[in-house]
Amino acid sequence: MDKHVVVDRGWKILFTVTTCCLLLQPIVSAATVQVPSMGIKTISEAMMRARIGDTVWVENGKYRENILVAPGVTLMARSTFQAIIDGGGRGTVVTLGKNTAICGFEIRNGTIGIFSNGSGNQILSCRIIRNWQTGIIVVRHMPKIEDNIIAFNRASGIQGWDVRSTNATINHNTIAYNSNHGVAVGGSSEFIMENNVVAYNERFGLKILSDAERIQVSNNNFYSNLRSPRPIPDGNFSFNPAFTAPRTIMDFKSDPAQCCSAKGTDNEDLGARLSY
Repeated sequence: MDKHVVVDRGWKILFTVTTCCLLLQPIVSAATVQVPSMGIKTISEAMMRARIGDTVWVENGKYRENILVAPGVTLMARSTFQAIIDGGGRGTVVTLGKNTAICGFEIRNGTIGIFSNGSGNQILSCRIIRNWQTGIIVVRHMPKIEDNIIAFNRASGIQGWDVRSTNATINHNTIAYNSNHGVAVGGSSEFIMENNVVAYNERFGLKILSDAERIQVSNNNFYSNLRSPRPIPDGNFSFNPAFTAPRTIMDFKSDPAQCCSAKGTDNEDLGARLSY
């Protein structure tokens, strides 16, 4: 498990808790800030010191705060899901500035888990659970949303409005057991949604308003959500994902003895690709 930061001619490559957190992005400077460390006890304190291009590494533990990720900063957990950002029951837990990335955290117990409206953002390998409303809200610019577990939120898993992107996608996520829709999109939206598992949400797996028809939806598994008045687009699946133990230990791996086999557009298994 490689946790080093490598800087080479104005680019940085981050290797972290899983290969899904491999990021490549331009930087102005590159430094690391540790949480906790001398004079820094909270993630918010680290953000006050971080500059464009910096990486904030967070050790295991519970951090009860609401965070604004500073523009151009990458926020990384040392171990998958072992750094917990708890919103204390109100407000948005994590708000992303422009050109930011967050990877490896459990984000829970806020009104909204993550809010993003800036360009160039990435939400990778996080577990976004048990927020009082929506797991992720996106406005205007679609971040790269990949390899996340988005579950047990009291509204939709992901909600977007006027979201456009030419290169960012909703890709390889497990979106399940949310109390509203799995994914709900409105406004003049246009992006790609592929290779996800969207299951057991209390309303529609995917709700697309009429002005968001340019969304491309392919190779997703929509299973046991409330039946939508619109049929699932061609090129998608519907089979039992056979989660191992989602309610007791948040284990969303599929039981190979019970689950059907289907591959995504990249010939990998559908849903979040995580090592626990």
